[in-house]
Amino acid sequence: MSTLSTRARFRAPDHWTPEQALAVYDLLNEMAEAVWNRYEIPLSELLTPEFDQRADTAQRDLFDLDDPVPF
Repeated sequence: MSTLSTRARFRAPDHWTPEQALAVYDLLNEMAEAVWNRYEIPLSELLTPEFDQRADTAQRDLFDLDDPVPF
């Protein structure tokens, strides 16, 4: 699976008109939707560990579960 850090960076050409940029944007959105509709379950399975890993380390040390509730 590619991650943002390993994918090639793309810079939109400066010479596109707003209409051309919108056409590309619409095309990419339609492609993303088509891929998601076809591969939703496998993609979800691939993405879950990534999100779980981030959530696991994000704020787990802020509170001790044994602390009394202040309200």
